[in-house]
Amino acid sequence: MIYTHIIKKTKKVLSHISTVAPTAEIIGLGDLFECTISKKKAKTTRNAKLKDAAIIEEKFLDLLTFPSIIGNQEERIALVTGDQRFLQYELEKNIDHATLIHGHQIDWDESFQPTFPPIKTPLLFFGHSHEAAIYADGIRQKVPYNIPLAIGQRSYQINVGAVVDNKEWCLYDSDAMTVTFMHA
Repeated sequence: MIYTHIIKKTKKVLSHISTVAPTAEIIGLGDLFECTISKKKAKTTRNAKLKDAAIIEEKFLDLLTFPSIIGNQEERIALVTGDQRFLQYELEKNIDHATLIHGHQIDWDESFQPTFPPIKTPLLFFGHSHEAAIYADGIRQKVPYNIPLAIGQRSYQINVGAVVDNKEWCLYDSDAMTVTFMHA
């Protein structure tokens, strides 16, 4: 029952999405699961039991009816357990005018400022830092909530935020070319 708060927040976000954008395609940006083995121990741990390496609850798994990008947590769980189901997720997904990755594919400096990888689309959506953010020309901008941001073909890097911490999600309308940061 450790996942009770995560299940509750995930349900709230999924309910909000179904109310605000009932026909929207939902795509996760990784780190759906939490590895309980540290990065340091993961360097040498192999064949760990799943129950010792991750918090997995059936009620949470039932909510995961959407595709996701692989995050560093899924990679670490697969590494330490050998459980290949955590490697089913794509490293990158391209949708209309946008690339989706997990933020562990981004270079972060000591002050947690990103250097974004080159991509072929004007938009980059990512997760990882648990904090909603929008970057234009590599410069962090103020996040406008509940206001569609007209993006046109301008280049933006967008961290949608965290479901677990803040019940954040992002609505991308590829026809209107808008991005709307949301709180459930």
